[in-house]
Amino acid sequence: MTDFHAHILPGADHGSDGMETSLTQLALAEAAGVDTIIATPHYYPQIDRFSDFLALRERTFSELMNRYHGPIRILPAAEVHMCVGLDHLNGIEELCIPGTDVILSELSFRGYAGNMGETFTRMLDDGLFPILAHVDRYSHTLIENYFSLGLYGQVNADALTRHFGRKQLVEWIDEGFVLALGSDIHGTKPGYAPFEKARAFLGERAHVLDQAAARLLSEAKLPG
Repeated sequence: MTDFHAHILPGADHGSDGMETSLTQLALAEAAGVDTIIATPHYYPQIDRFSDFLALRERTFSELMNRYHGPIRILPAAEVHMCVGLDHLNGIEELCIPGTDVILSELSFRGYAGNMGETFTRMLDDGLFPILAHVDRYSHTLIENYFSLGLYGQVNADALTRHFGRKQLVEWIDEGFVLALGSDIHGTKPGYAPFEKARAFLGERAHVLDQAAARLLSEAKLPG
């Protein structure tokens, strides 16, 4: 099973304060049955120099792989805070999950920016496939506006452990708009308990998300 959204690179962002935290996170993931993790350190294009982000990600990923020798496949990507015009970033493909054109995209809490839809549309036209991170955090209307543009989403496990709002999330899974489950793990508590609880709640739908995530990683394109 795939954890599509995790902050496990040591010192890359506030998700892990160092190597021991990262190794503990991976041990918790192993115990939960995770076999693939997309490492998604935050990238804020308004703040971070692109080359500095890439260098930090490469260094922390290399350090982790030098210490971790377990069974989990780790893919270094990013959680990219979206801004208007991001599609013009030279080298934007470096933010994608390796071997794919999939880019995990975090929306602003300010709402549906007037030109953001145009930015997403140009990304799609350029062959990139933005996946909206933690769609559970935003208004249903906002997310469905983005779905109508041809985008898809990822849901955080902890949102499925709460009764409020999860009916809509299940509907999006059934309709094929949500394609992946993520822990969005920061630190080591509560670890992967919400991830396991969410999968138990989802039942067969958890396997549907596993298959959708596997297609994203193997085919580098969205279904349909």
